[in-house]
Amino acid sequence: MKKYKRIFALLLTVILVFVLGACGNSKNNDGSGDKQASGGEKVELKMIFWDSNQEAGLNDMAEGFMKQNENISVNVEIVPWDEYWTKIQAAAQGGDLPDIVVMHPDQVETYASGGVLMDLTDVLDGEIANRENFPEYVVADFRVDEKDYGIPKDIGTLALYYNKDVFDEAGVEYPSNAWTWEDLSAAAEKLTNEEAGIYGLNADNNGQNFYWNIIWQNGGDVLSEDGKTCTFDSPETIEAMKYAVSFVEKGYSPTPAQFANLTADEYFESGKSAMTFAGSWMLTEYQSVDELNFDVVELPKGKERASICSGMAFSVSANTAYPEEAKKFAEYLGSEEAQLIQAESGAAIPAYSGTQQPWIDQFADFDAAPFVKVEEYGHTSPGFTASTSEATAVLDEYMTQVFSLELPVEEGMKIITDKINETLK
Repeated sequence: MKKYKRIFALLLTVILVFVLGACGNSKNNDGSGDKQASGGEKVELKMIFWDSNQEAGLNDMAEGFMKQNENISVNVEIVPWDEYWTKIQAAAQGGDLPDIVVMHPDQVETYASGGVLMDLTDVLDGEIANRENFPEYVVADFRVDEKDYGIPKDIGTLALYYNKDVFDEAGVEYPSNAWTWEDLSAAAEKLTNEEAGIYGLNADNNGQNFYWNIIWQNGGDVLSEDGKTCTFDSPETIEAMKYAVSFVEKGYSPTPAQFANLTADEYFESGKSAMTFAGSWMLTEYQSVDELNFDVVELPKGKERASICSGMAFSVSANTAYPEEAKKFAEYLGSEEAQLIQAESGAAIPAYSGTQQPWIDQFADFDAAPFVKVEEYGHTSPGFTASTSEATAVLDEYMTQVFSLELPVEEGMKIITDKINETLK
């Protein structure tokens, strides 16, 4: 597993650390300046997340906690992803961050450095949600300056989804876990039907859902091990990107212009693409499409197996009015009991070791094990998702040109590398 510093969030951190720090300093960062509920006083905690598919599971976890703590009630609020971080930032600035926040690994440094998240190191050192029960790289993703600011919630992984009806119509054999890049290309060619408007594969300009995985599979990377240098111009990465873009060049995938009108998910859900790289978090949505007859296998292998495997975590506001109760709830959320409840909801793969099988068992129509298998060879996010990042702006501009075939791959990777390295200075 590879762990990357979230260097592309640093520009945002520098700006926010003073604003958020001013709010966070009103009380001690461990919450010790806040009150604790006495005896029978009713305590109300709020937890916030962005994924409506997981709302039922989170409510079930909260119910499990409330049964054991009758004086504490927990309300789960769902805010769409596009609004989530704006709401979180505004709440942090106003000193009114929800008690429990589901935190993304690319954002934790900003909020921890701003002094608005509680140090949860002691929780992970304890017995109930001990760090040894979780993948080390997920724990490390939420560690800032040797302190832990998140209790691992889940792991999100990728697999190759395929539309069985499109395969049957084209007379193409279904994918297997043994597939290679060559198998993927050959099948994409056979499945592409220009007259019917069907593409073999969604090869979209999306790092997490596509080309990061291709790069890792070729032994390449987008950052050096120390996180200080961009490596898009390495031979391995250039070779991988040429393979990724080849699906667009050969007409086996929609173009960026087409994806602007119809997302990769919509292409797959409507039967207009036969295959797509997509996350475990998409299972619930895809299953809700009645006419979508799909299955999953591990991502095809390049020089090696590789796929993104990152996770979310439960963080606690440093300014919560009830620090002990909020910390106790976070500890419960990281317990085997709570993570089994999450597994049984089918919405997310729990991070707690040994609790994944009930999640797999939720899916009777296909074998969901490929998503869990990724834990053995996964890579965490390199951190290109911070929306204010200069590096992200570089990728948005030039990677789009590469996938649009307006800029040769090798030239594009050189430009991207030089420009991102400028931001790193």
